[in-house]
Amino acid sequence: MKELEAKDVMVSPAVGVPLGTSLEAAARLMLEKGIGSLLVVDEGGRLQGILTETDFLKERGIPFSTFRAPMLLGRFLDGGRLERLLEEARTTKVEEIMSSPVHAVGPEEPLKRVLDLMLTYDINHVPVVDKEGRPMGIVSRFDLVRLLSQRA
Repeated sequence: MKELEAKDVMVSPAVGVPLGTSLEAAARLMLEKGIGSLLVVDEGGRLQGILTETDFLKERGIPFSTFRAPMLLGRFLDGGRLERLLEEARTTKVEEIMSSPVHAVGPEEPLKRVLDLMLTYDINHVPVVDKEGRPMGIVSRFDLVRLLSQRA
């Protein structure tokens, strides 16, 4: 039986945004697509970083849940504080909070390598890139759980 490779499990195409995208636009895209990460690419389409829900909290303290349930948060935050958070999200660019460099793999990389990266760096998403560094897809922990479920 052939050993599984990253390309066998990845979701493709991966959803990405260009450098310069606002956090507000990135969060809205993540919600529309129902995804937990976005790949950030340069003008040549090469991977520059990855933005996850967790990245929203790391540096700026902009909770991703602000975009998921603003009415709920509106009950806990006064209107002024909520509006300040939203304004910061409109003016902050993805490259200011994205994780970079990214732990990525090539399409023929053994799935074990993807698992090793996730466990070693405690990450939930591993992009799959071509030889030029352009995203081809992404493998998430959810994809791996789905694979285990199918094989169980």
